[in-house]
Amino acid sequence: MSASAVSAGADIVERLRRLEGGGLRTFAEDPPLVWERAEGCHVWDVDGQRYLDLYGGFAVAAIGYGHPHVVEAIQRQAATLMHCPSAHPSRVRAEFYEALASIAPAGIERFLPAVTGAMANEMAILLARTRRPKGAVVSFAGSYFGRSVGTVAFAGKARYRDALGIPAGGPLLPFPYTLRHGDSATDRTMQALEDLARGETEPLAAVILEPIQGNGGVVIPPADFLPRLRQFCDREGALLILDEIQSGCGRTGRVWAVEHSGVVPDLMTVGKGIGGGVAVAAVMGRAEAMSWKPDSYTSTFLTNNLNLAAAVAAIAVLRDEQLAGRAAAIGPAGMARLKNALAGVSGVREVRGLGLWYAAELADAAWAGRAVKLARERGVIVGRGGYDDTVVKLSPALVIPEAELHAGIDIVSDAIRESLGVVAA
Repeated sequence: MSASAVSAGADIVERLRRLEGGGLRTFAEDPPLVWERAEGCHVWDVDGQRYLDLYGGFAVAAIGYGHPHVVEAIQRQAATLMHCPSAHPSRVRAEFYEALASIAPAGIERFLPAVTGAMANEMAILLARTRRPKGAVVSFAGSYFGRSVGTVAFAGKARYRDALGIPAGGPLLPFPYTLRHGDSATDRTMQALEDLARGETEPLAAVILEPIQGNGGVVIPPADFLPRLRQFCDREGALLILDEIQSGCGRTGRVWAVEHSGVVPDLMTVGKGIGGGVAVAAVMGRAEAMSWKPDSYTSTFLTNNLNLAAAVAAIAVLRDEQLAGRAAAIGPAGMARLKNALAGVSGVREVRGLGLWYAAELADAAWAGRAVKLARERGVIVGRGGYDDTVVKLSPALVIPEAELHAGIDIVSDAIRESLGVVAA
């Protein structure tokens, strides 16, 4: 690599350091990875280095980067109408709702647009509080709903709230995490809910959670949890709000993770993958749970037609190319490959996943950080999460060729083993 190429990334980083305020994740990695372009399941940095992205840009690239149908839709819409205030209807907004309806779970019949996942979660929480202003909104340890003021209060990690000086917005109960709580994990959580309901002076407004925790480390609850939670919410008259922003869009082998349980939520928030790389999110729900009066909520770019056109195209790709089915078809072999590579390795607490969403939970955060760094040095991007930052996460594009998926998993497995001091055979 030439000296000029080496200096390109360093120059951009220096320009950012000189001007950017604090608080973003820009410099959490050292050195930062300076993105230049992306296509399919690959990312190129400004120095020309190609990476296999097994993290999908934080699970955004469900249909891959730069899908031609999305690019064409953006170009066509940009030449016609980009900005359209939410006070004025548009053809593209109707198409967006129809696209959402085409992939929505049975029983979900109304939609509201949002720009980000955090905004969608704020809207869902506000809908619940409009209905029961004095009732508590319950969330769980390990949960993640965004980092805005209206969502971080319900974060399952105290450090996210502490960074912004925001107190907890409601009760935080244990999520049924079998690795930590054993086979009685669901009973433990449901008992905590029962105790809470008996102790509250006002009826609960809502319970909000991810059907599979993303930032928490791909934590998959026992199969009986969501059905029992649905029964609890029905009995208490509380809204059941599911955040499918990471777990949805085909990631788990179904379009929505909740479909594995047969449960229908009252409200469901979606984002990331539905935009095809553009900032689009939404609240989906039962009609009776979405009964705001006109002009109760708005934002300048809430119904930006450029974004909505991209989402219409991305949803069509997800649906027409049957990408959820593809995740169900090729995901298990990748999961088996990761499990086999790490079987019996001291320091690996668990390997878990569903569809094309995998996690390796290690015993120490430093090991996980080292594994992520080693994988990047070998041309593969993965993420890190978990309650204590001990989880190596994989959420590749659902269009990834199976051979590349397996090659990437092998590199990640070797990186994890090396981070734990295991010498390759």
